[in-house]
Parts: sequence; structure tokens; C-alpha cells
Amino acid sequence: MSGHHGFPADRLRARISAGPPVLAAGCHDALSARLAADAGFEAVHLSGAAVSATALGLPDLGFTGATDMVDALRRVSAGAGPGVPIVADADTGYGDPLQAAETARRYEAAGAAALHLEDQVLPKRCGHMAGKRLVPVDEAAARVAAAAGARQRLLVIARTDALSVAGTAETLARVAAYAAAGADAIFVEGARGAAEFEAVREAAAGLPLVVNFSEAGAEPDPLPVLAKAGVRLALFPVAALLAGARAMRDAYRGVLDRAALPGGTLPWDEFTALLGQDALVEAEHRYRAAPSPSLSSTSDSQEPA
Repeated sequence: MSGHHGFPADRLRARISAGPPVLAAGCHDALSARLAADAGFEAVHLSGAAVSATALGLPDLGFTGATDMVDALRRVSAGAGPGVPIVADADTGYGDPLQAAETARRYEAAGAAALHLEDQVLPKRCGHMAGKRLVPVDEAAARVAAAAGARQRLLVIARTDALSVAGTAETLARVAAYAAAGADAIFVEGARGAAEFEAVREAAAGLPLVVNFSEAGAEPDPLPVLAKAGVRLALFPVAALLAGARAMRDAYRGVLDRAALPGGTLPWDEFTALLGQDALVEAEHRYRAAPSPSLSSTSDSQEPA
């Protein structure tokens, strides 16, 4: 997705319809989004589990709501910049079809290029946990249709958690229903092998497929293999979060153990450069040096009343 012309949703749509899979880096705030964009990722992903952990200090058990996610989405959008599409976790749409439609509108207004809706009941559970429950397929399809009907350019990705709950046959039936309801792509949570994705692609009538590379579950087959089976978007939702949490934990422990600065941290100059400090300070100096029109010269130039 070269250049910054056009709408991110349009470019993401075009990109997942052809070419190699898009890798979306998991991020949860403005800093992580800026780091991902600086690293060169074509897209970023905002995970509900990551927001629950970083904003609330709680696990992914349905504690985050639409407001939490929209607030985080605005921050991620600010950090990623206007050229990087954001794929955002919308959980169940936070209610029935009416709520799913409003969620789509709010997410798009906050900067999302795509969202994914799942077919769990509320409160939902992390997709890799036991004890998940599904809503009836018609209800889940109605959420997808409502979101698709409410969006302007936003991509609606239909996610199903049926694979570990109800088996392959039910999963494929749900995939077909969500494709017919207007989904732009299909996300089968827990799918790992090429044969699974090939069956999903057939049920989805060839829609682009999404794969989840999450440390919470077993790793899928290599991405080049899955690409041949129809995968066009690969999410890495918590890789950087877990790496950062480990680094922060080690830094805190090091400070306590040695009462000194920890080693191996990002140099401060690199950190401030990432944030654009030099350019902002230069702009600040320009504004201060710019001459201001005096009140007297302004009044002298006016015609007498």
C-alpha cells in the first residue's frame, strides 16, 4: 500500500483482493502504533484483549466496551498516521444488529479501515479460552448485515468462534451465512492448516480470509502456505504487547535489584526522534521568530470612519 492517497479502507480492500497477505501489527496506543508504522507495517491491528490489558488491567473476558475501544482507536489512529489502515476488534458489535450498526459508524469515524465482528454471546471470552458460547447463526448474520449497511468504506470482517465450539460443519455453515450477509472477509478463529482454510474459502465463495497469529494459541501453518489457501490478512495482535510487557517487567526488576538505570533500553534521542520532537521544536522556533503585525500598523491602514 504505497503512498498516502485515497482512503485507507479502499486501499486495504484492494490490497487483500490481490497480492501477498497483508501483515497487521498489533498495537494498543499511539506509541505502539507509531512504532509499527515506523517499522514499515502496511496495516495495524487493535485488539480488544490488548486494550483490556493496557487500559483496564483485566483479561479478555468482555470487560471492554465500545467506548473503551473507540477511545483506543482514536489514539492508535493518531499514532499510526493517516496512511496506515487500522483493523479494529469490535467483539460482538456490543449488542444486537442496531448496536452493531452504530459500532460500525463510530469505528469508521474514529479512523478504522476495517473491523471484525464475532458470533459469541455477551459477555464474550478470549477466542482461545474454553467456555465460549455462540449466538444463533441468524442473529450473528444480522449483525454482519447491519454493520455492512451502516458503513461508508469500512471493511466488515465476519469472525466465527464455532470451530472449537461446534465443529467444522457448523463453522462452514456460519461462514456461508456471513458471506451472504455482506461480509468483506472471513475470520475463523482457531483455523491453522491450509486444508481448513481451503474449505473456508469454498464456503465463503472466495472471499479473502484472515488468520490469527496469536501467542495465546497454537501457531498456524507458515503464511506462504496459507496464502495459497486464500489467506490475505494476517493479524499479530499481541506479539509486541507481550514483548513490551516482558521488557518492562525486566526493567522494573533490574531497577529494584541494582537501584540504577537498566541497560538495553532505547536511547532517549531515538525515542524523542520517533515522536517527532526535533521537527516540533524547529516549528516552535519559527513561530516565535515570525514577526507579528503590530496593532498600530493595523489601525493605521484602516480607512477613517
